Amino acid sequence: MFYSLEHKLKGFALFRENLARSKGVRRDLEEQCDDLLFRRGRRGDLKQVEILYNRVFRIPMPGWLRFVYMFRSGELMSIAQSASGELAGFDLFMFQEAEFGQNIIHELYVAIDPKWQGKGVSTKLRRYSARCYDANVLSGISTLAPFNDVKALRSAQGAGFAITKAAAKPPSYYLYLPLSPAHMI
Repeated sequence: MFYSLEHKLKGFALFRENLARSKGVRRDLEEQCDDLLFRRGRRGDLKQVEILYNRVFRIPMPGWLRFVYMFRSGELMSIAQSASGELAGFDLFMFQEAEFGQNIIHELYVAIDPKWQGKGVSTKLRRYSARCYDANVLSGISTLAPFNDVKALRSAQGAGFAITKAAAKPPSYYLYLPLSPAHMI
């Protein structure tokens, strides 16, 4: 019971921090590329995002994180949408406690619908997301790529991320993409 309470309190603290830190960090930008529209998330996207999240990761989205996206989907969520309006993929972000003092936003989850996989959508979505975040507010974007997930690693590197170190939990590469005005062009 104590662990459960402690876990809930930590989730609530992260929820509050993410609401505060995410305000005004993103530019409103839409891009059309091939058959996809890349845009910021909307609260109405959350149900489709949860469905794809469950299908790709095979677990439900943590409750506190769902609430973060309910209130800050426009700041912390990028969407790839097909011409027919269906969700082709998403890129989800959050602020992590270990990076609070460095003004780094963390790319938490990238998921692409199986129909769109193998077409470079995750790399394009990551590049789009990086162009959206304001270099005057944030110093960079971090992400993790599991040691055994070559596709995730290649996608991140294709979007400009560089391996900076190894992370112990979970065992993965820690990648970083600095944001600068030159990067935004």
